[in-house]
Amino acid sequence: TNRTPDEITARTFLKFAAPVLTLILGKISAFGFMTNAAAGLPGQPATLAAHQIALSLFFFASPFLEVISQIAQAFLPTYTVLPKEERGRKADVAEWQAASEKFVFRLEKVGLAVGALIASVVGSIVAFAPGIVTKDAGVQAAAKPLALILAAGVSLTAPVAVSEGALIARKELTYLAGVYFISTALLPPVLRRIRSGGGPVSQVWICFALFQLFRSSCFL
Repeated sequence: TNRTPDEITARTFLKFAAPVLTLILGKISAFGFMTNAAAGLPGQPATLAAHQIALSLFFFASPFLEVISQIAQAFLPTYTVLPKEERGRKADVAEWQAASEKFVFRLEKVGLAVGALIASVVGSIVAFAPGIVTKDAGVQAAAKPLALILAAGVSLTAPVAVSEGALIARKELTYLAGVYFISTALLPPVLRRIRSGGGPVSQVWICFALFQLFRSSCFL
């Protein structure tokens, strides 16, 4: 049967949903692996409590970054889909592509600024005002070394979030899912080594910061 170009079929839906599901599972599983590693380190229960504080503050910061991803998904298609009357003319195609890249670049700058701001907030809470999140002196002491590393992880998440939104808007989903699949697959072996080594919980968060650095470099 004939169908309109905008009609959604099971095939077109899965073509979009499967990579996005891979992305979501990659995000969720990473935090699960990190918590599992932190739970096996010495100094319990303060070590795990410090990790949970850092994780909670990261989740607090995430919506400020994810909203920029949503902006990219909402407005970037305007720049990537040419009007019918302008298709086929190379000058118009180049102009629209340039406008698209300029829009993404502006979002990246906004993302970096917002990321730096919210990173300084959550890092400062851990470093200078841990009493906001816990009254336990032992947990406060265990959490303080995570301040700078947490701030770095939040800052690096900003370009990742913007790039995710841009890739989703441009329907470059296979590449996006591939990056998340590979990076998520590499994370557990590293965290297992950290856990077996019995080092400080800061190593778990250094691993996460490098994890985000790898993703952001793949999206450049």
